[in-house]
Amino acid sequence: MFYLRTIVCYHPYERSPSILLSENERKVLNQINHDPFLSQAVIAKQLNLSRSTVAGIISSLIQKQYIQGRAYIVHPTSDIYCIGAMNVDRIYQLEEELILSTSNPVTSSVTIGGVARNIAENLGRLEQSVSLLSLAGDDADYQMIKEQSQAFVKFDHVKLITEAVTSSYTAILDPQGQMQVAFADMAICEAMDHHWIEEYTAILQTAKLLVADLNIQKQAVETLIQLAANHQIPLIMIPVSGPKMKHLPHQLKGISWLIVNQDESEAYFQQKVKNEADFIQLAQQWLERGVENILMTRGTDTTLYANQEGQLEFYQPPINPKVVDVTGAGDSYAAGIIYGLAKGYAPQDAIYLGMANAYQTVQSPSTVRKDLNAQQLEHEAQQLYQNQNNQKERVK
Repeated sequence: MFYLRTIVCYHPYERSPSILLSENERKVLNQINHDPFLSQAVIAKQLNLSRSTVAGIISSLIQKQYIQGRAYIVHPTSDIYCIGAMNVDRIYQLEEELILSTSNPVTSSVTIGGVARNIAENLGRLEQSVSLLSLAGDDADYQMIKEQSQAFVKFDHVKLITEAVTSSYTAILDPQGQMQVAFADMAICEAMDHHWIEEYTAILQTAKLLVADLNIQKQAVETLIQLAANHQIPLIMIPVSGPKMKHLPHQLKGISWLIVNQDESEAYFQQKVKNEADFIQLAQQWLERGVENILMTRGTDTTLYANQEGQLEFYQPPINPKVVDVTGAGDSYAAGIIYGLAKGYAPQDAIYLGMANAYQTVQSPSTVRKDLNAQQLEHEAQQLYQNQNNQKERVK
């Protein structure tokens, strides 16, 4: 039976105070949260503890970086930081098959997107505390993005560049909802460099999880990898496309998870997959570069998961007969996995959360489905697992 396994202190995926702290540590921290100027003697009396015990607990809280200095300055709750692009998506779906060099009837829609932003909204709808780290122009497109996202995502660390324009993405879909061609104006992403990342070092080093897309520049990726390694923060990298793989450096030790597709992997290693052995070899090459966990997709064909402990497993994505729009499928897949990791679930269970989220998202006209919530996604993942197991039993 499918179940979501919560692993206590499943480092490095869970840094939640409710798991890492003892009962007395939580009680002392709650008292300090209520009044940072309480003396140790008063805390001891309120909690019926000895003063020496409270002193030891406060020392432990400082060492664990839950508080700092005197009066005890309480660190804010760690967020998931999604780092990368946000943009306005303009989608045109053909009513009939495309005919070149002439006008084609379409239906159109304008939505908000960007890999980092899409993942952030998914996570916000899944009840995670998430902040977006991005750049935008001071324009109407940015205002649209903020107005439609801020109910789920914090925009405190979005920097506006007055002389730039907010990124935009235009996609042409065939009558079945499959993308035929897309155009991206992402010039502002060139400013997402290591200097920009370094401005936020003090904030990022307290993060629960770091999630970055490859719209950021190569030196920015290198800076993030080093920051994550130095502070033992899980870093999940999400490639955007084959051409953007040049933003990924050679040394990848410090990346906890890489969620990548076959085409992007082929572009990075500059080699083509000709058979199943080649596909598995690509995963091995990612591990040799230092990635802790690699998840490599290939459309509706089986997905490969491998890690540094020698695990190698295949997962069959469910094929949805009611596809409306595949635009947000990859981002929703990644977000489901990240949600599972943030909750401390085993990687295998996180993958089912990702598959379930993608399966439901392609039925929605929205890049991020509007009915998404944590309880529903976990139920959908359970159903998916049970259905696939039942199919395996029938085959036997």
